[in-house]
Amino acid sequence: MGESAAETVREIEDTRGRLEQEIRELEDRLPQPAVWTKRLIGLAVGGGVGGALFWFGVRRVRKRRKAKTVQAVPVQAVVQVLPDDWSKKLSEAIEDGRWKGWAAAAAGTWAVFRLAELRQMRRMNRALIGAR
Repeated sequence: MGESAAETVREIEDTRGRLEQEIRELEDRLPQPAVWTKRLIGLAVGGGVGGALFWFGVRRVRKRRKAKTVQAVPVQAVVQVLPDDWSKKLSEAIEDGRWKGWAAAAAGTWAVFRLAELRQMRRMNRALIGAR
């Protein structure tokens, strides 16, 4: 080291500058594929960790939902479209072979409702055209 503090500080600054210059030169000599490989490895590791955390979260949410569905008491709803006496009459008609009359009545009812619906739509369309 130098004789005075000023010389010592100047020598330290020179050494620091030389080291920085050597480090920059080494970085320039480092091949570009190595830099890209390093970045790709970092990306892969980060993606793997992120993906793992995502799937752990998904599994946790699924377990919670499953636990909630297990706790809920399943209720089976019974929906009766026809009253009891109608269903008995219909089953008897199917057994006796008298079901054709029932089918014709159902088809006729459907046709009447469908025609009424079409008539109503025509009226509505005429009203809309006349409103302009």
